[in-house]
Amino acid sequence: MRLEGASATASLRVVRPVFARAEAGGVDVRFPFGRRVLITEDNWLIATEWQAELEQAGYAVTGIAVSAEEAVAMCQVDPPDFILMDVRLLGERDGVDAALAIRSRDGPRSVFITAHDDIVTRARAEPAEPLGWITKPVVPARLASMLARLWP
Repeated sequence: MRLEGASATASLRVVRPVFARAEAGGVDVRFPFGRRVLITEDNWLIATEWQAELEQAGYAVTGIAVSAEEAVAMCQVDPPDFILMDVRLLGERDGVDAALAIRSRDGPRSVFITAHDDIVTRARAEPAEPLGWITKPVVPARLASMLARLWP
């Protein structure tokens, strides 16, 4: 964290360089990780409920991925500010694999949102520098406020 200010008497502003797409005036507490989000969830009904709630709260959903491969491809085409990443996905690879692949290319970080919240999974995900963890089940109407509470 770095503090900036014009003079000793001016108020200081906290700058968090981790979030490159934060608004110019600093981080908007309603959107601590940015506004653009990719949802990676293999249950289409859950994903569309999250999409509706996040869009109502002011987020822009860049897409819904149901597999690790799809998430990686979507991040290359239209990079979001962050990813809501379920651990269990369709296909051979899981959300941790996807998050690691995306982050290894300097892609966005993930908020893992999963029922599979165990120590082994968290350890595997650590190199992807997770923004946080949300344990399912999640009430869709509370998702935006849960994301805001992850901000330090």
